[in-house]
Amino acid sequence: MNKKINPDETLYQILEKNPHLEDVLYSLGFAGVKNPAMRATHAKIMTLRKGCGHLGISFEKVKEEFLKAGFDIEF
Repeated sequence: MNKKINPDETLYQILEKNPHLEDVLYSLGFAGVKNPAMRATHAKIMTLRKGCGHLGISFEKVKEEFLKAGFDIEF
């Protein structure tokens, strides 16, 4: 059974619970997750849903990549 991810949680919250998702988020275009300063500031206010919209990342692509990592996400 896959774990659930809430797209309305901040990137910081998601990574605190699931630090191994850093590479998945980075590969999707969330480059700031690898930057300690960005992670400590911007990631605390940016939700996954908002980030996708801001960066122009397809929700379907995010769902696909999270599924490969063993997570379900519903936008």
